[in-house]
Amino acid sequence: MNITVTDQENCRKQVRLEIPGEAVRSEADKIAANLARKINIPGFRPGHVPKSVVKTKFRKELRDEVVHKLLPRALSEAIQEKDLRVVSEPALDELKFNDDESIAASFTVEVSPDFILAPYTNLSLTKRVRTVKDEDVEKAVQALRERHAELAPVEDRPAQIGDLVTANMTGRIAAGSEQTVQDRSASESGESAAEQMDRSAAGSESTKEVPTREVEIELGAKGVFDEFNKGLVGTQAGDVRTMSVLYPEEYQNKEIAGRRVDWTAEVTAVRIKELPELDDEFAGTVDSEFASLDDLRNSLRSRLERESAERTEAELRNEAMKALGERNRFEVPQSVVDKLAESRLSAFARTIHGQGRRFEDLGVEPDKLRAIEQIRAGEDVRGMYILQRIAEDQNIEATEEEVAQEVDRLAQSAGKPVEAVKARLTKENGLDSIKEQIENRKALDFVIASADIRTTDAEPEEAERGQAGDEGGDEEGQG
Repeated sequence: MNITVTDQENCRKQVRLEIPGEAVRSEADKIAANLARKINIPGFRPGHVPKSVVKTKFRKELRDEVVHKLLPRALSEAIQEKDLRVVSEPALDELKFNDDESIAASFTVEVSPDFILAPYTNLSLTKRVRTVKDEDVEKAVQALRERHAELAPVEDRPAQIGDLVTANMTGRIAAGSEQTVQDRSASESGESAAEQMDRSAAGSESTKEVPTREVEIELGAKGVFDEFNKGLVGTQAGDVRTMSVLYPEEYQNKEIAGRRVDWTAEVTAVRIKELPELDDEFAGTVDSEFASLDDLRNSLRSRLERESAERTEAELRNEAMKALGERNRFEVPQSVVDKLAESRLSAFARTIHGQGRRFEDLGVEPDKLRAIEQIRAGEDVRGMYILQRIAEDQNIEATEEEVAQEVDRLAQSAGKPVEAVKARLTKENGLDSIKEQIENRKALDFVIASADIRTTDAEPEEAERGQAGDEGGDEEGQG
């Protein structure tokens, strides 16, 4: 069999092969003889139809069966002979029978990248260590107090900053109001006030209503627009207030981003958070195992230190992977990238769907999100091939015990019997994938162990998180 392999771009190769005529005729004779014993043709005794008659009468069927028998076998032999590491299903580009009855076929196959591995030891890395301070522990304690706070109605005064106001909110978006942000630049460019008014009037002949929904807004909280703070301070249950909010162009809710929305708020309740006393009883409320406030603080410190160490380690590993990726630039199989990107997007979609949300609620168009994930997946696939090569270079292998431990971990995480998980992984060739992941992890461990690591203190970070997004909803500017 003649085999020719031609390189193409993006980890693709063209495989041309020619199956000799004698091999084709031999296979055709076997199929014809087998068929002759099974078919009935008038004028011939059952089982005694000549092969020549079969070949003439069933020419197309014979050719199809010959191709079905010989082509996969020939391609497999060609892949093995040329040592091609195929990563996706081969695509048949051309197939023809030559005059001498030989078969000529052409396939496009996607293969693992062939690259020269750059030096991977003695990388210059920075380990950013975060020291857990007393104030970090106290912030965690205060966060727990907030979480265990009770809401009490405010009846002896109007709403003020820090209160939680519950209101039924209805909004109206004027058609053409997306131009309101542009009006600012229009005035700067010399457009007259009259021209701006005429254009605004032309675009506001109709409005779109945002359905009424009940929201809870913490006045003065991070993320709450000043218009809501000013409009709702001083209100009580039963009051109705109107507010006009001009949303920024980059606002996550694209329906109102860059538009002015007129809101009507019917206040239904004003409440205040009553934080529990910071004492031993509170510690026991958080967890019955805590006998004192000191126990709670010690537990929080341990948790923060563990999280800090995990984050430091994750950042160090990410920096190492980035350094390896920068040193090794090569094309990767697009099918592998697509598979990883789609798997991640599907998992993400299931997560947000379970939360009752949509892609649009995130302020990112699905196509843009897919493009971002394609880039990330491309870098991760490249990193996977780099680590595989390092593992081969260092003779790194996953032991049976390591694979078994990972299967145990997966079973515990899924809440299923170990044997059931192992059986499923074996059926789906998942054990090979686990073995590869362990070897890649050990390869990265080797790279980091050999690196020149400089330890520094991490930059101070803003620890507080605004809670307005969970309390006020997207339309009202809390989201």
